[in-house]
Amino acid sequence: MQQTGKESDVRKTRSNTATETFQRMSDQFTQVLGFNGPHSEELSRRASQNLQAVSQASTVLARGAQEVSREVIQLVQDRVQKNVEAASRLAGARSVQDFVAVQSDLARDGLQQVIDTNKRIAELSLRTADEAARAIQAQGSANQGRRAA
Repeated sequence: MQQTGKESDVRKTRSNTATETFQRMSDQFTQVLGFNGPHSEELSRRASQNLQAVSQASTVLARGAQEVSREVIQLVQDRVQKNVEAASRLAGARSVQDFVAVQSDLARDGLQQVIDTNKRIAELSLRTADEAARAIQAQGSANQGRRAA
């Protein structure tokens, strides 16, 4: 899916706003708990970065949900169109054997469409979950590297 420049700008603005909000929350948290000294800034920074990673992952998941919704809507539209065509084919049957053959073809085609759509939704879901997990894991790896240092 292609995103427009405007959608990209809106997402960046939301992400920046969320990051600033998380930074303020982190700063307030540090003040309330009385963290002082050399580790307070590190704790504050890490908390802010972790919250930013969660925000990024949430954005990815929301975008994935939108893609899945579009797929489901497309399935419904395709199914309605095929049902209209099916009614015409069934009405044109000249014998019981023709009617049964057409009905059997329609059932097979309908099931194949459901399988194909579910496969596409599963692929979208897996891709979205992987992308969200990478956002979280990248931050976890960065935190592990800092702890080791």
